[in-house]
Amino acid sequence: MFGIKRRKAGQTSLEIFALLLAALIIVGVGAAVYNIFYMHFSQVSVEEAKVQFVTGDDSSAAGASIGTNGTSVIFNSVSGWPNATRIYENIVGIKNFDTATRTIELEFDSWSGDTGAIEYIYVKVFDGSSQQGSTVEVGTSGSSTGNMQIPADATWRVQLEVKWKANALSAYRVSFTLRLIVQGE
Repeated sequence: MFGIKRRKAGQTSLEIFALLLAALIIVGVGAAVYNIFYMHFSQVSVEEAKVQFVTGDDSSAAGASIGTNGTSVIFNSVSGWPNATRIYENIVGIKNFDTATRTIELEFDSWSGDTGAIEYIYVKVFDGSSQQGSTVEVGTSGSSTGNMQIPADATWRVQLEVKWKANALSAYRVSFTLRLIVQGE
């Protein structure tokens, strides 16, 4: 009668809920306060790789192309017969040009293509006739040689073994990538 409105039941609860929700939003936005620090690197230089890929006895037969700095290699002529193992005993070398022993590891990264037609692809590292580390099984996630200690000025050979399944067709292809990890600087 004098301009005073009556509140409906539950209206006060809704108003309080709206105020609490607004307060939470404000607090949430306020929690995004942060400080930014900078790290500045000046004069980052290039140095020669201490461990490099070098030509092996079978590099030519496998179509090896070693990168300018010895830090990459591409093979474009690797093949094998169905149901027979093709072995490239020295597909590429790994040479330690350092004056100290280096820790290296060769590991499987990825593969693609007609992978179901492969019986196996093994990669082994040898110092002369002695295998170093474990056999890398291409297609097996996490497969690696494990850490190996290559002495100063040593050259180790990499052996590749490829076996296609008996029903593999000549049109089949696979591609795969391995990583050579060299520890230290």
